[in-house]
Amino acid sequence: MRFDWKNFLSLAEVLAANSDDASKRTAISRAYYCAFNLALARAKSKGRFPPKNTPTHQWCWEQYRGTNDKACVQLATTGDRMKKMRVDADYNAAEIRRLDDAVKSILGDARQFLADLDTLDPKYP
Repeated sequence: MRFDWKNFLSLAEVLAANSDDASKRTAISRAYYCAFNLALARAKSKGRFPPKNTPTHQWCWEQYRGTNDKACVQLATTGDRMKKMRVDADYNAAEIRRLDDAVKSILGDARQFLADLDTLDPKYP
């Protein structure tokens, strides 16, 4: 049975309700990976595959940014913003200022990302 990446967003929402920083940071990470993996899967379903030894995250967002479609470019912009938040949450040991706001922001971004990805013109990644 294939894994449904949307389950990462559901998990992120559950974790976001917890009061500890570890749960909130993990919520940020899971929300990003939900969006990233769905965007990557869509690109692959269109016959696009990252070349070996290419950073997959960067490649994925470039697939969307490289189109002439505003919705695709917006998805890439959102994906990059979410990735930055995920990297901070996963690797920055310093306190994340306004962590609750960051979690709310990325959850909103992820929900909107999924809605926009679902309505994207089929010819795009």
